[in-house]
Amino acid sequence: MEIDIISYTDAQYAALSEEQILEVKAAQMKKNRLAAKLSEDMQREKHRLVSAGIYFSPIWGLVQAKLQAAYDAEVENVRESLLFYLRFSGKPSEEETENAPYDVDYSLSDTERYTQVKTYYERTYTDGAKRFAAFKADTVAKRYLGELYATLYDYFLESA
Repeated sequence: MEIDIISYTDAQYAALSEEQILEVKAAQMKKNRLAAKLSEDMQREKHRLVSAGIYFSPIWGLVQAKLQAAYDAEVENVRESLLFYLRFSGKPSEEETENAPYDVDYSLSDTERYTQVKTYYERTYTDGAKRFAAFKADTVAKRYLGELYATLYDYFLESA
């Protein structure tokens, strides 16, 4: 099964508990069901408009946009619920957070945590290769940054 409901790295998936992996799988399956329903709804509406003789009118584009918007909103709700769950169920132990080189504060937003970790590594390591190696070895960041870990990983990799 391809997992595209969230964008985690393989290392992040490997760090998830069995319960968390089951939640990811459930969310992905729900997204897949929504995609199948969207396809069915599009076919049904297309058939209805063809039968009514108005398929080539601007109505088809409007119907498609409406169905797609509803699908996108539902998928985003599933995605946000999953990210919320992973954010608060995947906290590292106190020992791990004490060993983190930056303050671990789960009350911060994803963007604030991303900025905090990025700023720490940029200020601490001037050499790109050393910065990337240190970030890659940071086990807390994989959980702490959630979906933004891959973005920061790629960013530091490019500067290495």
